[in-house]
Amino acid sequence: MREKVEFAKLALYEHSMDRTTKILRQKLTSQGFSLTAPRRQVLDAFFNESKPLTAAEVHRRISEFGHDLVSVYRAIELFCRLGVLTEVDHVPEGRRYELSDAYREHHHHLICGNCGKTEDFEDCEMAEIERLIRKRFHFQVTRHELRFLGLCQRCQR
Repeated sequence: MREKVEFAKLALYEHSMDRTTKILRQKLTSQGFSLTAPRRQVLDAFFNESKPLTAAEVHRRISEFGHDLVSVYRAIELFCRLGVLTEVDHVPEGRRYELSDAYREHHHHLICGNCGKTEDFEDCEMAEIERLIRKRFHFQVTRHELRFLGLCQRCQR
């Protein structure tokens, strides 16, 4: 029974990845780009990781394919311009990126200013604030980002 559940989860994941690949390929080709092997492998690194990654971390994850760090930076830059990736923050190791809300669950971040640990915070109660902004400033919010900076439990000790 457990094997059937695991197989069903895997099939659902593969279907989701196929759908995502199709959407990404369409997004790239509509802008005059193609989904090359290096670009696909950079994306796979983000799809396979729940935490934000630096370009160097992505490069280490896909190093077996022989792509240089410059290719990783170029792919990340392109995916940021296309709205596939978003910059989360800047740590001593470099900028960290993750999939945009269009490709994963909407969330915010808790970022430790000491060790750089980042945790996702999924409870978003911004709808009322967006309504107030729209009413008071006649401004239509199309998306928002929220980061809480502080100290994680370990660094508080």
